[in-house]
Amino acid sequence: MNPVRLRFYKLSCSNLILNCILNDLKKINFSFFQFVFHSYFQKILFYFLFVFAFTDQTIEAQIQIGGQYYSGLLWGENEILSPEYYNDGSFLRTEQDFILTAGRNWKGDPPPSQGSFQFERKEILNSGLFNNEAVLLLEKGKTEDRLKAITMFEEGIRFDPKFFPFRYNLGRAYHLEKKYQKSIIQFEYASAEIPEYYRTFIHLGTLYEIVREPINATILWKKAVSLNKFHTEALLLLADHYIRTDLRNRALIYIKEAAKIDEQSPDARLGRARIELLSSKDLYAYRIFKNTELVDDLGQKKQYNKKFHFYYAETASKVGDYVTAADQYEQLLKYPNDPFFSEFSYKVIERRRDLAQRFAEIKSLEEENKNE
Repeated sequence: MNPVRLRFYKLSCSNLILNCILNDLKKINFSFFQFVFHSYFQKILFYFLFVFAFTDQTIEAQIQIGGQYYSGLLWGENEILSPEYYNDGSFLRTEQDFILTAGRNWKGDPPPSQGSFQFERKEILNSGLFNNEAVLLLEKGKTEDRLKAITMFEEGIRFDPKFFPFRYNLGRAYHLEKKYQKSIIQFEYASAEIPEYYRTFIHLGTLYEIVREPINATILWKKAVSLNKFHTEALLLLADHYIRTDLRNRALIYIKEAAKIDEQSPDARLGRARIELLSSKDLYAYRIFKNTELVDDLGQKKQYNKKFHFYYAETASKVGDYVTAADQYEQLLKYPNDPFFSEFSYKVIERRRDLAQRFAEIKSLEEENKNE
């Protein structure tokens, strides 16, 4: 039988095969091998049996992706995947970067699962709806809700380990809980399910940078760049990395690439402002931020890295525009699930906003007194 076609073995079957092999080995009159390598060899055999058992290529997720991997550039500016790649259901990315599920053409409920599982004594018949409920909890931004959502995703993965939204969303949740290695594992699984989705590699790059593997981080961000020519965030992350490592010329290469995609891209303009800040040209950087539009010509919000608000606020404070600084901190606080807050305290940003508001009030009173 072709091992690629092997289905999951039951544990008893695996043990039976393992014992048979070991019994045969014991018949060999080779005491040194038995004495020194017996336990080690047993572990190796069990590992290979485990790999064969869990690499069944015939297993399919509950929502199939057209029977094939994505080809070409499918995740465009609107973040919606073409319905031709789905049989009965569809995926959609939320503004807070979680994956929701729906019926075909993003209408109605997602298709029911091929089976059911139990969660809190309830029978779950639809993985998609179960995923959406967990996402609603995540988007509240509260720790207790996030922990419950994590439990839901973990249970869902036990039922359907190849369901992309479970893997992606659990990776996001682990990241927010600062469980970086667990997050990396989930995104690795997600990238295996849909290898053409660029945002998975953006998150993986960010995580590898956090765990101090910068080479892997840059490789993954470059992979994200290659998968979506419309999006500039991965280019900004590469530029940001080279700015921190004092390689400004290389950073400028990626900033210019982002500008080629969209000259008014908030990511590209953030990169240019960062370069100005490094040269202590705070006023130039402030003007770049101030003249950046965060909505397109149709009035829709552009996609951009939310660090934009942080650096804009910090720069505005330096030049004495405390009203803008307070507003930008407030804008940042609207995204409690952004990866930014896995590295920077939400409460610290709240305190900076409050301080900026106080300074703005003091400055306003001083100006009133001067006018009198």
